[in-house]
Amino acid sequence: MHRDESRTLLRERPFRPFRVYTTDGTLIPVWHPDFAYLSPDGRTLFVYQQDYSFNMLDVPLLPRFSLESPPNGAPTGSPAGPAAASA
Repeated sequence: MHRDESRTLLRERPFRPFRVYTTDGTLIPVWHPDFAYLSPDGRTLFVYQQDYSFNMLDVPLLPRFSLESPPNGAPTGSPAGPAAASA
């Protein structure tokens, strides 16, 4: 996953939730843009979860991502899903 792709996904309006895949096969959900931060140089992606834990990811090492369907029929761009409970 390249930094330009990361930036595009986070800035897309309406926002579309997505998953980040790591090299060990871990899937990290990004449910809302307020719960993710891309460093200014685009090299590091921070993704916060419902329990306030976070993942710090080296963007050039991420193999891919996939777009998510909104959970439970929630409209695209809403903070539905795990992030909604902590909002």
